[in-house]
Amino acid sequence: MVCAFLAGCARPPAAEPKTLVIFHHGSPAPAIEAAEKVFKTKYPGTNVLREKDDALANMRKVTDLGKRADIVYTDDYSIIPPVMFPKYADFWIRYAHDEMTIAYAANSKYANQINGANWYKILQRPDVKWGIADPNAGPDGYFSLGQIMLSNAHYKDSSIFRNLIESNTAITASESGGHYTVNCPENLNPKSSKVIIRPDPETLYPMILAGEIDYAFGYMGSVIGEGPAGIKTVALPAQVNLSDLSLVSSVYNRVSINLFSDKPDRKIAITLGAKANGLTIPLNAPNQQAAADFLEIFLGPVGQGALKQVHITPLIPAETNDLSKAPASLRPLLKQGQ
Repeated sequence: MVCAFLAGCARPPAAEPKTLVIFHHGSPAPAIEAAEKVFKTKYPGTNVLREKDDALANMRKVTDLGKRADIVYTDDYSIIPPVMFPKYADFWIRYAHDEMTIAYAANSKYANQINGANWYKILQRPDVKWGIADPNAGPDGYFSLGQIMLSNAHYKDSSIFRNLIESNTAITASESGGHYTVNCPENLNPKSSKVIIRPDPETLYPMILAGEIDYAFGYMGSVIGEGPAGIKTVALPAQVNLSDLSLVSSVYNRVSINLFSDKPDRKIAITLGAKANGLTIPLNAPNQQAAADFLEIFLGPVGQGALKQVHITPLIPAETNDLSKAPASLRPLLKQGQ
């Protein structure tokens, strides 16, 4: 009995549970939560820690602040390479696409008139206030600028961007040979109370309900997934809403956006594309296998179904820039993208 007791005391202590760290933005949160529930049941020895922030802020935590994350999500897959390649990541996964919209409520001025053909005219009216996310903080804002810039060509009115953006902020634009370049300085300097700029669109939606502003630019997954009850959306044409993957090269790519355009050391040049969500597993992720196990669930039926519920369209299969660099267990769920 004494030997048995001593043998029992000699057993090594139980292993400490692992922690899967996920940095993500707002709109895919319902799908991440759905995948997390299944993951915790399947892998009870691994905890999940999620941090929610803007897309660029999440990536900068890894590249500038030295934080470790196992999965980093972004609402624009195309900014992963310029921000994280090659030191911090070497592949991306494009898993869903979304569409740009304009949020409003029943109490918004001219709510009974606005539609996909006249929204830019209504936003120019003197008594209308509207909001936009900070383009230097992430895709929420610069996609909205792209949406407005594309409107110049689609509605055949070259004054739209000037009247909405340049007249009210320090953001400028130029055109050459049918290509548009938008420059966003560090200080966006709103010039009037007509326009409100916030770090992310989720903070703008309650302001609409409170009557502080009438409209806000955002994308459908953000409005439906993060917005409060009572928020409505304007259906916009595909040439403006960035939802049509077939229009990327012929329409959307005509717009380039320079973030921190007055800061050479921080400047990021973006070529506008479709509104497509992405993610990566950083090269220094502490728990790469756990990340792959989580993404098997997220990229499968569980995550796909949850994305659809907030009006985000999953790509089936998801796409990657390099199948050989994606975890082997995820390759059956992926196809080679461009």
